[in-house]
Amino acid sequence: MRMKKNKDTRRSIRSKPATLNYAVTLATLITPVAVNAAPDEQTPAYKPIEEVVVTARRKDESLEEVPISISAMSGDQLDDRQVKTDADLQIAVPGLTVRQTQGNNSLTYSIRGQTADTFSGSRSAVVTYFNDVPLTIGSSSSLFDLASVQVLKGPQGTLFGRNATGGAVLFNSAKPTDSTEGSLTARVGNFDSRELDGMINVPLIDDTLLLRAAVNSTHKQGYIKNLFNNDDLGDIDRTSGRVSLAWMPNERLDNLLVAQYSTIEGTNTGASYPYSIYDSNCAVLNCSSSFLSNYVDEQKVLGPYKTQHPWTANHEGTDWIISNTTTYDLTDTLTLKNILGVSHSDTDSEQPQLGVPFATIITANIVSGESGNETDTDSISNEIQLQGLSFDGALNWIIGAYIQNDQVDTLWPQTYFESPASALTNSFRIRTQSRAIYGQSTYDLTEWTGINGLRVTTGARYTQEKVQIKQLPEATYTFGAPDQEETFSDPSWDVGLEYQATEELMTYVKTRGSFRSGGFNGAAPPVDAFATGGGNKFESEHVQDVETGLKFNGDVMGRPTIFNLAIYKSWIEDVQRVEFPDPDGPGGLASIAVTANVPETTVQGIELEATTRLNDWLELGLAAAYTDAEFTDGEVNLFGTTYSYGPVGDTPETSGSIYALIDLPVDPALGLLTLRTEVYAQSAQYFSNAAATIAPGTKLPGYELLNARLNWSGIMDSRFSVALYGKNLTNEEYFVGGMTLAAALGHNAAAVGEPRTYGAELNYQF
Repeated sequence: MRMKKNKDTRRSIRSKPATLNYAVTLATLITPVAVNAAPDEQTPAYKPIEEVVVTARRKDESLEEVPISISAMSGDQLDDRQVKTDADLQIAVPGLTVRQTQGNNSLTYSIRGQTADTFSGSRSAVVTYFNDVPLTIGSSSSLFDLASVQVLKGPQGTLFGRNATGGAVLFNSAKPTDSTEGSLTARVGNFDSRELDGMINVPLIDDTLLLRAAVNSTHKQGYIKNLFNNDDLGDIDRTSGRVSLAWMPNERLDNLLVAQYSTIEGTNTGASYPYSIYDSNCAVLNCSSSFLSNYVDEQKVLGPYKTQHPWTANHEGTDWIISNTTTYDLTDTLTLKNILGVSHSDTDSEQPQLGVPFATIITANIVSGESGNETDTDSISNEIQLQGLSFDGALNWIIGAYIQNDQVDTLWPQTYFESPASALTNSFRIRTQSRAIYGQSTYDLTEWTGINGLRVTTGARYTQEKVQIKQLPEATYTFGAPDQEETFSDPSWDVGLEYQATEELMTYVKTRGSFRSGGFNGAAPPVDAFATGGGNKFESEHVQDVETGLKFNGDVMGRPTIFNLAIYKSWIEDVQRVEFPDPDGPGGLASIAVTANVPETTVQGIELEATTRLNDWLELGLAAAYTDAEFTDGEVNLFGTTYSYGPVGDTPETSGSIYALIDLPVDPALGLLTLRTEVYAQSAQYFSNAAATIAPGTKLPGYELLNARLNWSGIMDSRFSVALYGKNLTNEEYFVGGMTLAAALGHNAAAVGEPRTYGAELNYQF
């Protein structure tokens, strides 16, 4: 996003979501206000819905002008909607699932049926970026002092750094401005939660050198009580800081340097709810079907917020990232841009499993003393772009090159049933070198066709990734195995036709193709073969889609209205999915994970977002997603056994939210009093991709959450604001993911969502 001098580059983004099922609930909430605060019907004065600015095509554009399904929120909206961590994004963006695999610090993004399984070794199908630099963060993170968050849905392989078959999530930090300003925000709430946000912006040299610093400190007591040792699971002690420096020595050159550092300590919630037992594996476990089933029944009596975990659940980590973006206007129509990123992440995480008072599996090697799943990630990337306008502005184009080198060291200790004979450690290093060249252009066809507003977009990218794996000395059985290396390369492409029918209405149709490179699963046997041959390699995954949609931003019956609709169908081949096969035949203990390529998946769906301002004091919004995903060819042979996949996991068929934003009637001299109420709902989803065969009992029920925030800003014409907020106000008990070990150990465990949380906030602007 290009900065301009003497302007605050932060953009407000008004919008988002909701679900029709709860219109009656919200109507009940706002009826008293409607009666007391109806404006003069003879002189209606409706506030406009603010413009949404996104960077999905690597330049600033209105959301309504970009031919792709996107959800976007400003920093202010993130506060209004109580989006404080990346896990909260699921509520704000229906169609996005942020699944907890092993708890609150083990998150997986899923969009349009595309995700990555735990222990798979796959790259995420949904790539996250911070200021256009791929993120390597290994813990749940705090969202603070951001300009915007954008969620791009569908294949994103043409313009962005890493190929993505499912989508991309863009986190953009707030940029320094040419004003001396600052803010301080304190929040307190239940579960002994305490949070402090601070920001200061100082122009060191007017119009030339601008500094911005921000900090966030979050402390919160866990919401799951471990009856075994009286610990709280879900404790958070997280501190993050960021410094941004903008240098603009002349009208043509901009440079933005951003450095962020975070530390986190606490405890994992884990997949600590015994959810279901797979009876046919009792021979493996040497158990009777009633043995573990009793604990499933007992957990239902205890409820979701109590567990019995006989081991520790500590989590700690550090993350830092540096991004440097340099933009130089070569001419009035030609711009050179360079994006450099360096990042590091390390975590040590002990995961509660199953939640029964004996350990079926623990994240520790009781023989060697190693404890906790450890990852250590380093990445450096650079992207150079040339953007231009040609043919009197009819052709808008971009070409570029991208390189990234990253290294991930992983240590996975484990012990089954606290037996020394079963203790082992996987330890390996994976290095990836990514190289890509790309180009994309949009051409205005008005002169050629005589149809004003008709444009065609074409884009292509060629990516080559070299992946290497090395077994490290801590590995119990695999150290000394030969290093392995594979190179994967493929094109990505984008072709679309868009038509700006009127100033308010745009329609489009497009098709895209992308891929997710193959690699190695470090938990599988280091055999130089693919999973079907008993080895640790897996092939690249490929996706092709067709999407059509329309975007409207104008008036409907005199009311400002935004309406976005997308309809799509995707075909994914060689889908990367993990399995826990039994290489020793019936009765053997499966302690390995292999990544198989499932032949084919088809995903189709509809995504809708609508916002309208009914009058000067009331705004209503709706967002909904319908996703129909299925394995159309789901059979894979591993170690001589055929495994059948389905249904598709981490993908609720329906999800959505509905909100009301109300300006309450108070004397303007007292300040501005606003109420936002929002209901989110989703249908059932699976936390396994083989629930119909080897992993039954992995279907999580649907749920509904009610959130609200009452904000009083500019109190008595002062710089102070206060707010009261609450999430899950009805105290719904629900699940947000799980860990399926049915094929390996005969049981499945679920991760529970947060209970009711509430608090108060005090903000001071200076």
